[in-house]
Amino acid sequence: MTDIRTENPPNIEEIRKYFPLTGKEIFAYGGVIYNPSGGMLSESLIQHEEVHFHQQMKVGVEVWWKNYLHDSAFRFDQELEAHQREFRVARRTLPREAANTARLAIADRLASKLYGNLVTRQEALKLIK
Repeated sequence: MTDIRTENPPNIEEIRKYFPLTGKEIFAYGGVIYNPSGGMLSESLIQHEEVHFHQQMKVGVEVWWKNYLHDSAFRFDQELEAHQREFRVARRTLPREAANTARLAIADRLASKLYGNLVTRQEALKLIK
């Protein structure tokens, strides 16, 4: 069972230095999903965060977060893998129309400023498929 906590991750102050937070963010840190807002998490979003757990295990949690915060190309690569998993789960668990809506939302996130504006929405749609 996934450990989900309604508190901020240990590195929240460092994260705040790099990202304007809205209070709705979800964070993966060392095997824990931090969901400070307490909002409902879909299975596809949980799977997204679990991808980050595996990525963090490969290099270490603190190294992963340092790279994630400082290197937009690294951040994008990590998020691409997680967004791909998120869409695969959404496609498997949601009705077709809802999965298509989720695909657009996922692509918009991947193409956003948060991940460095490295791709367009159309490119993101192709990448997550």
